[in-house]
Amino acid sequence: MLSYLSSHDTRLFREGGDKAAELLLLAPGAVQIFYGDESSRPFGPTGSDPLQGTRSDMNWQDVSGKSAASVAHWQKISQFRARHPAIGAGKQTTLSLKQGYGFVREHGDDKVLVIWAGQQ
Repeated sequence: MLSYLSSHDTRLFREGGDKAAELLLLAPGAVQIFYGDESSRPFGPTGSDPLQGTRSDMNWQDVSGKSAASVAHWQKISQFRARHPAIGAGKQTTLSLKQGYGFVREHGDDKVLVIWAGQQ
């Protein structure tokens, strides 16, 4: 299974902010980050192809500018995922919580507990 937010064949998903990173990068299976998902790369000019805007230039100026905090969050969650194979390949046990959502995933010797407590 491959999960993604955006691709060159779909509209760009720019809603959700940091939660988008969490939902994608903590999803089971393989994940794909389309260039600019982490920095909210804007839709570009389309010309004659309405989807051409999904292939706009990377917004490098925003990576260290206005999107730096978002890029850092994506990096942190990506590094966590890379260190813990249970995130993508583990067997999930969903937790019964009064508030929020949580799960445990286990794969070999790797075990992670993830809890979303709700809005801050």
